[in-house]
Amino acid sequence: MTRRRGGTMSEDLKKELARDLGFYDTVQKEGWGGIKAKDAGNMVKRAIQIAEQAAAKQYQAQQQAAQVQAPPAQSYRPTPQPYASGQSYAAAQPNPGAAASTVPPYMQQAMANARQQSPHMFQ
Repeated sequence: MTRRRGGTMSEDLKKELARDLGFYDTVQKEGWGGIKAKDAGNMVKRAIQIAEQAAAKQYQAQQQAAQVQAPPAQSYRPTPQPYASGQSYAAAQPNPGAAASTVPPYMQQAMANARQQSPHMFQ
């Protein structure tokens, strides 16, 4: 006893493939049962080719979209800029007795200005 199940391909796709492969007139006259096994095999083969091409195009589009959205990763490491006097950050600190700080002088100056303008914020 054979059991029939619903096909995987849509009716429209099967008709399109039959037209492309040249046996649609047989389908119209005799139905799908009237086609040769070779024609059915060719139809399946062509459907697989179409699916593979669509998958390749989709994969390529995803790869291109990923490249556009995320440029190549580059580590950002700022290059230390020498001060006008040629000093390093540690040498340019206003309190030479304190431990060497990695806070640049312009930030220390900004903090000092903020303390003068709003002393109640730093109590």
